[in-house]
Amino acid sequence: LKLAPFKPTEPQPLVLPAAAIMAASNGSGQGMFQTLSGIVSSTADASARMDKFSELVKTLVGQHDIPGLKDLVDCMLAEESQFALFARPVLQQVAEQMDKLKNNELRELGLHTLEKLRGRVVSFEEEDFVIRELLSEVFQAEGDWSEAAKCLAAINLETGTRCRTPLQKAEKYVKIAELYLEDEDAVAADTFCTRAAMLMHEVQDVPLQLRFRVCHARILDSKRKFLDAASKYCDLSQQTFGGQICEGDLLQLLKCSVTCAILAPAGPQRSRVLAMLSKDERIRSVEHYEILHKMFMERLIRGSEVQKFEESLLPHQKATMADGQTVLEKAVLQHNVLAASRVYKNMRLPDLGLLLEVPADRAERIAAKMIAEQRLDGYIDQKTGIIHFDLGDENLQRWDRHIRNVCNQVNSVLLKVKEQSAMNDG
Repeated sequence: LKLAPFKPTEPQPLVLPAAAIMAASNGSGQGMFQTLSGIVSSTADASARMDKFSELVKTLVGQHDIPGLKDLVDCMLAEESQFALFARPVLQQVAEQMDKLKNNELRELGLHTLEKLRGRVVSFEEEDFVIRELLSEVFQAEGDWSEAAKCLAAINLETGTRCRTPLQKAEKYVKIAELYLEDEDAVAADTFCTRAAMLMHEVQDVPLQLRFRVCHARILDSKRKFLDAASKYCDLSQQTFGGQICEGDLLQLLKCSVTCAILAPAGPQRSRVLAMLSKDERIRSVEHYEILHKMFMERLIRGSEVQKFEESLLPHQKATMADGQTVLEKAVLQHNVLAASRVYKNMRLPDLGLLLEVPADRAERIAAKMIAEQRLDGYIDQKTGIIHFDLGDENLQRWDRHIRNVCNQVNSVLLKVKEQSAMNDG
């Protein structure tokens, strides 16, 4: 008996039957289950099954069949699913192919998948990471900064099974902080900026270091700590980082420093920041230089002169404080009090109010607070209604010293009485 010679056959490409694809894409969960069951029963080899699953994912994505993809995810993540062995690689394929979908399709599928992964992220960390990054980009494109930040913030960067470098973690924390800042949420931004700060000493990436420092300055700005923010912005604007930062970005940082310096409370510390800015060669090309120059030269500023500047402010910089004043109004009033102290030795409180364009009692409160905070040298004689812009005469200073000494002596007597009383009780 002669056997026919063996002829090797060419390997056949894995082609999913058209009927199976139609059944999977008809939007029915039962149809998807039957399709997946057909793949498992028709192919014994696990590798071949995975190839068919991958082909199914690519086909559904190519057809933009979101219901079919959602059914696929449901079948893979169902309780006691017979496809559990393939759940992770199939979801990995879905996550990798999702960027080919339209934004609204990606958002629908991504949110559905994350909902199904809730409570099981430990087993699907990498897939969760990829989907959240893609979803965050979609939310950013739509201007939904809060949701974009929340998507990334839910990624487990510290205790996950995958070991991430300090650079990767720091970059993600800085990105989350930037997104929260776009949403005007300085508190949440500060939380992630603090986490990044604990890693930055291990990071050598210069652009990331700059982003972190700018982020910190923006947080100070958002918290209305304008003096600290102005100083940070000014330092950053004067560093070139070896030519890695373009001049336009440095000029923008200088502009931010000017804005914060104008909004900062008047006093010696602000004067130092104004002096630093005035020495910068680029300062004349910055918008609102005229107001900055007047403040540096300690000249009076009228309300009509700051209207254009007020229009350029961000929402948090226009906020109304507890006393009913905006940040800008308060800064300009305090500056004008300081400017008046350089021109006048003393003046009546009604005249000060007229100069500041506010009632006399409000002018008195502003000046009194500045004197109490040691941002203005002088004292107020309420009996005569006159404010004196100096340290006072020698007689008044001597009287203050006598009062201080008497208070100290009374305090010493009280301490001794308490000690003696404690000894008697013992």
